Amino acid sequence: MKIFKIIRRIIVLIIVLSLIVLCGFGFFVSPNEYTFKNIRFRYVNENVGSDLNDFKIAFISDVNLNDDDSLERFSNIVDDLNEQDFDMVIFGGDLYEDSIFSDEEVAEVLKSINCKYGKLAILGDKDKNNTLEITIILNNGGFEVLSDTSRTIYYENATFTLLVYDDETDISLLDASSSTITIGIAHYPDTYTTAKDYVNLQLSGHSLGGSIYLPYFGALFSEEGCTTYNHGTYQTSNSALVVSNGVTGTSSFPFKLFAQNQILIVSLNTASSD
Repeated sequence: MKIFKIIRRIIVLIIVLSLIVLCGFGFFVSPNEYTFKNIRFRYVNENVGSDLNDFKIAFISDVNLNDDDSLERFSNIVDDLNEQDFDMVIFGGDLYEDSIFSDEEVAEVLKSINCKYGKLAILGDKDKNNTLEITIILNNGGFEVLSDTSRTIYYENATFTLLVYDDETDISLLDASSSTITIGIAHYPDTYTTAKDYVNLQLSGHSLGGSIYLPYFGALFSEEGCTTYNHGTYQTSNSALVVSNGVTGTSSFPFKLFAQNQILIVSLNTASSD
């Protein structure tokens, strides 16, 4: 019987130590860590040729700038981003966490992003508290801010369509072609509930990946706009949603566990990739 007691105590000790390590990582290490996550999006349509193969979109969302340290960190992230291979960059919303500061410096950091086929942006829920000011900063950083619109992107001998919308947009009114890839950009992931009937791929942020994400249980935290979709990739028969964990958590809760801060690099691949 003693041997079973010893084994039980060892198991309990291992569990306790594992929880301590995970909590320590989530609270003290992960807030400043980030990664570049590569995603290959496979699209099957006989009308779409191979010219779009390996077109790469860098998707940045939820920067949540709140002080000079966060700005310096973001500047370092942009330096690392410029070392990646991508063709277009899209900002998915929430540049600042709250009040605006160092607007010229932030614009310079954004301007330093090197890009071949355009820098586009949408506004997040926090940005809309200072819509004009944030738009000016993004514009000065070389980003075109889009809202409730469609945009045709030309790449070599091919095109694809970007649809930009929010939870109040009637997506059916946006002009999308069925003969090419249609990519939706929306800050709130839950807009996918409607958008999946109109887009082949949606890129979203807002949820921060749930901040604390427990395998098999899901996101520990969810809020309006991300109660249904809040972490990772969701696939239907004709469409997919990719939710970014964001670049930074909020200053009130910067902690991350199994929801590492990230920048997405999404590669397009068509039926003729094989």
